[in-house]
Amino acid sequence: MKSFQLIKGRVIDFEGSRKTGIQQASFIDFEDFEVIKHGEFLPSDGKFFDWLIENNLDVDIDYWVAHNANVERNLIKEHAPYRPSLGMGRRELSWGPWIDTLKIYRMLYPDLGDYNLQSLGEKFLLVNDIEKVAQSLCLRTMKSYHQSMFDCVVTFLLIKRLKNSVNLNLFLG
Repeated sequence: MKSFQLIKGRVIDFEGSRKTGIQQASFIDFEDFEVIKHGEFLPSDGKFFDWLIENNLDVDIDYWVAHNANVERNLIKEHAPYRPSLGMGRRELSWGPWIDTLKIYRMLYPDLGDYNLQSLGEKFLLVNDIEKVAQSLCLRTMKSYHQSMFDCVVTFLLIKRLKNSVNLNLFLG
């Protein structure tokens, strides 16, 4: 079956709030829906802004993926409200375009009723598939919902399951 996808993407998830600050952040970079890089941030790593910038330098991705992408997009804008001038021939940092698994699943499955990440994971993914990927990527955070890397894993698998049946380009925003 034909794949409709853009080739390179980044799944991202943050845990925290404006009040508490970013407590966890994780990303999974993929090409042709194979994981090529991943990273996790915890407060002991230093400043979130520094981690965010460092892990976005020289990154060549076509789109960002998140579940309820407005939350992640707004947190990035709050912590990095401008795109730093990188100079020295480096390209400008980009915070998008975005693909939102919440919007996709609401559109594809309008009668589900519950679209939170855990509900979608339980409905559409096999526990063994989640555990297999989580085992190799959740190195610093727990393997459970509301942990940034675990949420990235589930979001990645939700978008991957659509790769041959849905033109994800239609959901870029």
